[in-house]
Amino acid sequence: MKCEEIKINLPEYIDGKLDDKASGIIASHLEGCEGCRELYTELNSFLKFTDTFSEIEPPKGMKDEFMELADREFFGGQKKVLLIPAWVKVAAMIIMVFGTFAGGFFAGSGNQGNPQLQAELNQLRQDVLLAGLSDYSGPQKIEAVYNIKTSGQADHKLIDALVYTMNSDKNVNVRLAAIGALSEMIDQNESIKSELINSLTVQENPLLQISLIQVLTESGVKEAKEEIELISENENTDQHVRTYAKDMIKTII
Repeated sequence: MKCEEIKINLPEYIDGKLDDKASGIIASHLEGCEGCRELYTELNSFLKFTDTFSEIEPPKGMKDEFMELADREFFGGQKKVLLIPAWVKVAAMIIMVFGTFAGGFFAGSGNQGNPQLQAELNQLRQDVLLAGLSDYSGPQKIEAVYNIKTSGQADHKLIDALVYTMNSDKNVNVRLAAIGALSEMIDQNESIKSELINSLTVQENPLLQISLIQVLTESGVKEAKEEIELISENENTDQHVRTYAKDMIKTII
């Protein structure tokens, strides 16, 4: 396991909910990784500290209001199934207990119009979206890409994550989904044009090359003309891609 995978699974490891094989891998990793070991110590201490609390039950109706707000913030009210890493669940619990409850208890206003809670939810939403690209595989990553595309967010962290997925993911379908998502964000962030053009020099799969050429030409990205011309003239490029590039480059005015 990589460090990111170790960190995601630490809460279950501490609670003893992992199987023997996974627990052994994490235990071995912690012996040789100071950074993960420090996080384990801090998280273990925090979780044991929270275990000493008496159970806090939010006022009647507040939990439902919070979940409705979270549903709107994460998925726009649409019902979706998304597996969320344990550390995100811990973060949500902390917000619920120390944010929503405390705010509602002391201010007497629930979570409606709470700027701090809104900011925490926005951050948590971004963390979930980012986790979807790094922690899952196959169909779940494609769903994570879809969630980013429909979230209405186009900040640099999400764009960087999509670009990395477009250029590096092992699954061609996931890469295609990332290209599609970025193509719909072109108008929101100028840097995406450059990233799509640069990706033409990275991609070797003909399907991905054709998809990028289509996105760039149909979006009228004039800056892509030179790179597409190079592809159309490169004898090492798949013949179908070369032909497509020659045809599509004519559409860039």
